Amino acid sequence: MHQRQYHRYLSDKEEMKNLYQRELLQSQLEIQNQTFQQIGEELHDNIGQLLTVALMRLNVLEDVAGPDAKYSVDQTRDIIRTIITDVRALAKTLDQDTVRRFGLVPSLTVELERIQRSGRLKTHLATAGDTYSLGEQTETVLLRMVQEALNNALKHANAQKLTILADYQNAMFTLSIADDGCGFRQEDIARRTIDESGVGLVNLHRRAGLLGGTCTIVSHPGAGTKVEIKLPRELTV
Repeated sequence: MHQRQYHRYLSDKEEMKNLYQRELLQSQLEIQNQTFQQIGEELHDNIGQLLTVALMRLNVLEDVAGPDAKYSVDQTRDIIRTIITDVRALAKTLDQDTVRRFGLVPSLTVELERIQRSGRLKTHLATAGDTYSLGEQTETVLLRMVQEALNNALKHANAQKLTILADYQNAMFTLSIADDGCGFRQEDIARRTIDESGVGLVNLHRRAGLLGGTCTIVSHPGAGTKVEIKLPRELTV
């Protein structure tokens, strides 16, 4: 009886810990989404409007510019148009309503198109199986995890190509993010001091665990990096 009580105590303690971690994730997600929402609105409403005004002034300038200056005006106009497109795309990926309205795959498409337009990476998104909803919160967390992995690839991988695969199977959903960059030794990451170490990889593992799934990171020097997130389907609905 004492053993049963002790095991029940340990089980209750573990459940309380998991509940606390889930509530903490929910709070962090709400704060992050509110912050991203504000940034997205600022980009769309203020920065976007200023860029549009700059574009209009360029159109006026073109009417009075000489032949030599018109080429520079055209180039500058194209740059501003590209920036406006990128700002709008970034605002969408920061907005939780994008995931709510369109789902995970369209949101990932917008994110990858924005990165590809920058010219820093060639990107590709593929799906397997029949898509289904994973739930708004889960899909929002997954989008933030992908953004974290993309940020790591852009900052550290020196990659030329990045591929995302969303695999919808009956019992398991798998999301993989793979790049062809320089890779790394995971033992080197583990040996970093607190000042040298980032929180990106830790966040990926922690968030996958709090969703009830797993995150596996496979990387070798010169062979790129692959992040694979697995979620049992029954935990995502």
